[in-house]
Amino acid sequence: MQTPNMPTANSSIGKRRTFTHSAHLNQTLGKSVDQQILQIVSDRHDEKTVRSKFIQLILSQTGVVGAGYIHQGVDDQWMLAIKHPSSGRLPTREFFTEKGPEVCSKVASSSNVQFVDSGTKDMKLGMVSLLRRGAQPEILAASITASTQTVAISKMIQTISRALSLWLDSRQATDAEWQVIALSAVIDMIGKIENQGDLDSACEEAANLMANRIGCGSVAVGWLEKNRMHLKAISGVSKIDHGSEASRNYVQALVESTTRKQLGLFPAAQLDNNHLLQAHKQLAAVTQSDAVMSVPLFSDHEEDDDLPLGAIVFTGERALIHSNQVARFGETAAPAIAGALKVVSKNRLTSVKKVKRFVKRKLSYAKRLAIAGSVIVATLLMFLPITYRVRCNCVAEAVSRRFAVAPFDGQIISGHKEIGDVVQVGDLLAEMDGRTIRWELSGVEAEREQSLLTRESELFQRNIPKAILAELEFDRLIAQQSVLKYQRDNLQIKSPVDGVVLSGSLERAEAASVETGQVLFEIGPTKPLKVEIAIPDDEVSQIKVGHPVKIWIDGQESDPIKGEINQIHPRSETRNADNVFIAEIEFANEDERLRPGMKGSARIDGESRPLGWCLFHKPANWLRSRLTWW
Repeated sequence: MQTPNMPTANSSIGKRRTFTHSAHLNQTLGKSVDQQILQIVSDRHDEKTVRSKFIQLILSQTGVVGAGYIHQGVDDQWMLAIKHPSSGRLPTREFFTEKGPEVCSKVASSSNVQFVDSGTKDMKLGMVSLLRRGAQPEILAASITASTQTVAISKMIQTISRALSLWLDSRQATDAEWQVIALSAVIDMIGKIENQGDLDSACEEAANLMANRIGCGSVAVGWLEKNRMHLKAISGVSKIDHGSEASRNYVQALVESTTRKQLGLFPAAQLDNNHLLQAHKQLAAVTQSDAVMSVPLFSDHEEDDDLPLGAIVFTGERALIHSNQVARFGETAAPAIAGALKVVSKNRLTSVKKVKRFVKRKLSYAKRLAIAGSVIVATLLMFLPITYRVRCNCVAEAVSRRFAVAPFDGQIISGHKEIGDVVQVGDLLAEMDGRTIRWELSGVEAEREQSLLTRESELFQRNIPKAILAELEFDRLIAQQSVLKYQRDNLQIKSPVDGVVLSGSLERAEAASVETGQVLFEIGPTKPLKVEIAIPDDEVSQIKVGHPVKIWIDGQESDPIKGEINQIHPRSETRNADNVFIAEIEFANEDERLRPGMKGSARIDGESRPLGWCLFHKPANWLRSRLTWW
């Protein structure tokens, strides 16, 4: 099959003047040899085949015992060209180490055939330089025996070397022309691929462009996403059936290409290597193709770490798929195509374009009509008035607090209640030490009796001043006795109200000294209670006194509490690292099911607002606060 828009390496060789000099060749070698040379260079063979046929021509038309190619390798060392064909007896390694540098350099600088001693008994070398433009030095060598006529051999080697040199120069010029055409084709393809809106369209465009450019049976493009190969496009196929056998075989061939990370060709040049391309072989059988070629897609950017992005698979006639031009075109275009597809895959469509593309390519008219109707209904629903509700955290607290304090200075000898205990009026909370008080009281009573006797004695002796002093001392002791009796009678600290002990440390129970008026226990009444609701600072503007509230206490969700906002504190405070305003409601708590400190959640019903406002007023306010021009 002819390859459109792609020059072949031999398409213009017959037109070059080098191979039209048949008269000159007839004069020297005869018509039959001339025709063989012309046939070799006119047929569309690759370089290896042409070189091999010239070697065979030398061996068949002369008495040489071997022929091959010598080139200058690394470190300017002359050696046999292993990659080029050779046949028969050739110089040994000793020749290249001893005589090779001097002899080969001399032959390479001349255009004439030279015969030198090969270092082997009864064998010479006929050597001539392959003169090529801008190429590395190379020599065509033929091994002859000492008895062989050198004139005819010299002419044959000279003619073949000139023909081969001209053919190689012609092929190099043709390749350069082909590279220019291929480069322009790749640039045109990349521009069209990058203009696509999404990756699927870009892969489809790449497959169709390469199929038209090369003229092969089909081109498939695969792309790796999350380490999984996806078949994106097959040339000439608008919709891929991913469940079909052909699609599965395409995917397997693409995976095989990315795994091998090199160009794959089936049938292989060496049949022994066909077992390495089983997926390619299966694809060729399913698609009824003579040959399959695959090229992995690598980006030419360093940051991609030499990881494949995907692969391309070509199917078609063997002569076309096995041609050097197709292989070189695939390898040349692959990095550029990979980069273009990667650019397209990273381009994000706007939301409007995404919706438009989805509606256009995936939905029928009826579905589009249904979606349009749904959008209209949803828009109307945004204006539906609903009650705006605010969710908050809450905690139960006592309405008032009473304190049990130390009635006088002294020591606590025992405590009877802990935090959280329920107490009644008069329940014993703690007890103070009364031993010191009783001792002082006994002493005061004795002193009072003594002062009374002293007063009577002074009156009997008519010592009026001392009698008055004794009477004053008696009155002082009476007052001190009253104080000590009060202390003795109030050694027990009792609860002043019904409620729950909110605070009070039992560390005071073991000989802890207290002062008069020191708070020992804090007691909160359980009837009634208040519930403090923490309203977020961004919602307080929507809440007013009198708005209804529904409260769910943790552990009592089945029986919520209903009420109204009684008060909102004018100043915010911080609770749980959040800035909140405290709202209060009172609850009778007749059944005492609530205790101070219980937590829960509350829902406050605010004013009626449109549904759209309820859903989007917070994002809108956030934008207003950050966009200064709004």
